[in-house]
Amino acid sequence: MLHCQVYGFHPRPVDVKWMKNGVDDVPTYETTHVLPNPDGTYQIRVSADVMPGGDDSYSCYVDHSSLGAPLNIVWEQEQPSSCVTPVVVAVAVVALLVAAVVGFLLYRRNKSGYKTALFTSETSSESNNAARA
Repeated sequence: MLHCQVYGFHPRPVDVKWMKNGVDDVPTYETTHVLPNPDGTYQIRVSADVMPGGDDSYSCYVDHSSLGAPLNIVWEQEQPSSCVTPVVVAVAVVALLVAAVVGFLLYRRNKSGYKTALFTSETSSESNNAARA
């Protein structure tokens, strides 16, 4: 939905409309009446439902007696941004978090876990002698 709001004009009569490719063929779905402002000026809003994309150019046409010539303000469509970068950053952050959690758990398990006992021939013979006595 495109909105063209004109405000602060005087006298009251004004012509506001949406144009497509320089031609007045855009139906306006929401047009407010010319409304008064507290300072004695007026305002109006004209809206149109358009489908973005394609090569169409939309502009808001404003004609008022206070203007030297009618205004034709072109709406610049936003170019679709690439969503690849945010996805790559999100995946990298998740991978780093998973690696950090796994690393912490492995560190904690090895720090407080059981130590592997090493058996040597001396230990075996001492335990055999202790068992005989």
